[in-house]
Amino acid sequence: MSEPEAICNVNLRTGVIGDDYTLYDDGRVLNYYDRNTYSENNDVWLTVQNLSEYIKYRLLDECPEHLKEKAKKLLYPETDKSTEA
Repeated sequence: MSEPEAICNVNLRTGVIGDDYTLYDDGRVLNYYDRNTYSENNDVWLTVQNLSEYIKYRLLDECPEHLKEKAKKLLYPETDKSTEA
């Protein structure tokens, strides 16, 4: 089995608190974040279903233009299937 490919990495930092997301083509999302200035460099693996609509919107908005189509297919797979019929 091959390693999943990273689609894009997006930084949603607010002030000094880091909040990075990496989208992978297998549907997983790595969230690398700081809880606060005393608890930095945490990470958690998520699925697209775990992301709020607000985070999905921000990720798609901040993703580089040439990668937006891949990111959109990952973040909104149900809309992609409806256009195939």
